[in-house]
Amino acid sequence: MLGALHQFLDLKTLIWLFPIIFIFHDLEEIITIESSMAANKDSYPKTNFVELTLRMREKLGSTAAQLAVSATWILLIISFTAVMTAHFSSNGAGFLLFTAILNLFVLQALMHIVQTIMFRGYTPGIITSLFLLTPYCLVTYYFLVEYGQMDWHLIFTSLPVSLILILVFLVGNLLGRYFVR
Repeated sequence: MLGALHQFLDLKTLIWLFPIIFIFHDLEEIITIESSMAANKDSYPKTNFVELTLRMREKLGSTAAQLAVSATWILLIISFTAVMTAHFSSNGAGFLLFTAILNLFVLQALMHIVQTIMFRGYTPGIITSLFLLTPYCLVTYYFLVEYGQMDWHLIFTSLPVSLILILVFLVGNLLGRYFVR
């Protein structure tokens, strides 16, 4: 079945879709964060996970404007990565940063799914996580393997880079809190 995707997609197209998928996902979060938090604040289950998630959201920025600043920072990094990966992929190189961010996309999608289950309701970002982010990541991993660009070495090398990128992406949250009070 995935083989049939070759007539519609190639690895370069998936690389260029990278920032576009992120934009759609983050737009859902930006548009729905404030209304979702306000509408459901009292109806969330009072579990430790929910309380921790709400505290983290508050510390990292819970307004649409703060999230937009953070998303802009991350989009710049993702766009730079897409450009560099598309440029260097013709040489068979340059997939480490791309794969590291792709790993974070998967983590983000899983976090949205877990939050939706734990919150027992809609959480900002779940729709695009299920219908855009997860399929995009799975198809992209498939194409990376299919084109011989991903192996176990790249997977294991990209994991620590993904952890470092979490800190880089959190700078966007700090910028959002700094510029939007």
